[in-house]
Amino acid sequence: MDWALQQARARQVVVSGFHSPLEQSVLNVLIVASSPAVVVLARPLEGAKLPPEWIEPLTQGHLAVVSHEATANRLTQKLADARNVQVAQLAQKIVVAHASPNCSLAKLLTQWRLNDRRVHLLSDD
Repeated sequence: MDWALQQARARQVVVSGFHSPLEQSVLNVLIVASSPAVVVLARPLEGAKLPPEWIEPLTQGHLAVVSHEATANRLTQKLADARNVQVAQLAQKIVVAHASPNCSLAKLLTQWRLNDRRVHLLSDD
């Protein structure tokens, strides 16, 4: 959460799926601070029911919501990985709170590092 507060104070744009409870907490910090964020949904944006707390930041221009190009009504590991790749393509720096060894995210982190992407794993701190 310290990282989220730093990003909010610096007004750094944070791009994420904001799917996990930790990511949702980060988004709440950003929203309260009126700091810019981009939510990348893993489901179609059309017809999506957005949380009421997103309406004000959306109208004020602090929040943007986009949909992953390959969307489905149910989040699968394959879709989550594809969304992570899309988010990483938008990022100047990739920041991950935690990735278990040998999980799909850890494999993506290795790939991004091999491609000379700036990757920071918060659990290393």
